Amino acid sequence: MKKNRSSFTALLFASTLFVACAGSRDSAPENDMTDAPCTECGTQGEIELKITDEKFYREWNPVAFDRIDSSAVVGVFPSLKVTASRPEDCKMCHSFSADALDFDLARVEDSLFAKAFPKMQRDLMIVGMRVPDADSSYIDKLSSVILSEKFVEGKRLDDVSPWEERDGVEQTLARQLPFELSNLLNGIASRYGIRYLTIPLVLNVSMDPDLGKKGGFTWQIIWSMWDARYGELVLLTYSKFTASTTSRVAPEKEWATPFASRLWKMFNTDVKHLENH
Repeated sequence: MKKNRSSFTALLFASTLFVACAGSRDSAPENDMTDAPCTECGTQGEIELKITDEKFYREWNPVAFDRIDSSAVVGVFPSLKVTASRPEDCKMCHSFSADALDFDLARVEDSLFAKAFPKMQRDLMIVGMRVPDADSSYIDKLSSVILSEKFVEGKRLDDVSPWEERDGVEQTLARQLPFELSNLLNGIASRYGIRYLTIPLVLNVSMDPDLGKKGGFTWQIIWSMWDARYGELVLLTYSKFTASTTSRVAPEKEWATPFASRLWKMFNTDVKHLENH
């Protein structure tokens, strides 16, 4: 790897504060609690969570997987559409925000991707990194353009309904992408000299102080990897669950940790021996 992993995620966090490429970022309520002292988080022990109400969908393209170039350049997008919801009186939510969620997801994604594909160079798809300053206007619009593209059943890429309807399904499938989407991916690959794109399309997290012993949250994500040069989906996972505390340490950080094992399964599955179900 050409980049230090800790500096990579730190750069991503700093960049998402200022760059419109991060897409739609909603936090509720509006009042800022980021500097408030955390009186509910506890001072000792680790955050322990129980996962319930889980729904998932996982899809691998065996053709694209079989020809993965282990030394290729991967363009890394921040989460394109993030919603961070919390009650107004949430005392454990002082560090919770859309940008904090995206940074925490990047921490997990970056670590696991480096483990699965150690020779791949990962470059941030933001201005000043893989994207030149002259492309700031183009990249500002790219998130909404990607999300508006039609995909499964003619629905937009930010529509979770196709995956919710396929709850519990794991399958290999070589999809024929709509021409507009394939062409868009080809254009990004040619413009920036990259082979693959990793794109968290949607990330919705809602804090609930009444869950478990010390609060919890609901998590929903569509995470995807694309072979931009060939205009193909490599893999996609939809993950939704409720995380409730079983210890008296509130979940005021590391919200993406339960998703880590689910993302790793996408990277670590032997697709050639996967039984569709």
